[in-house]
Amino acid sequence: MGIKDIFKKATNKLDEGKDPTCGMKINLATTKYKSIYQGKVYGFCSPGCKETFDENPYQYADPNC
Repeated sequence: MGIKDIFKKATNKLDEGKDPTCGMKINLATTKYKSIYQGKVYGFCSPGCKETFDENPYQYADPNC
């Protein structure tokens, strides 16, 4: 399964979420800023929030993953 397949599967399950770095509501289906950490897809409102997450994902990631 490729990254695109993982994104597609995740967005089919849950389109709405929030940016884990700033808390802003985002739509996983439409945001172009995404990262995968420990098998979970995270969406971001901006490239800056994505970069912040990518530098320290363990700080912002869902602790249940």
